[in-house]
Amino acid sequence: MNAAIMTLAHYYARRDVKEDIRRHKGSSALRTIAASELTRLGQEWLTSHPELIERAAETVRNDPKFRTLAERADRNRRRIQR
Repeated sequence: MNAAIMTLAHYYARRDVKEDIRRHKGSSALRTIAASELTRLGQEWLTSHPELIERAAETVRNDPKFRTLAERADRNRRRIQR
């Protein structure tokens, strides 16, 4: 899977986790959670919400900046593999 898609999907998942924490525990609760814990929670969220990957893929396909970034990363990956 394209790295740009997965990076964006992880971003969406982590953002959703933060919003969920704010909604249920208040915004000050985020200050007490370690970044590594937010990352772990985001990975779990992404596992249970695979639609975020499709949403990220659509964003990469439709947004010229993301599409250019993804194409450049693919070219670099192919160049390295030669």
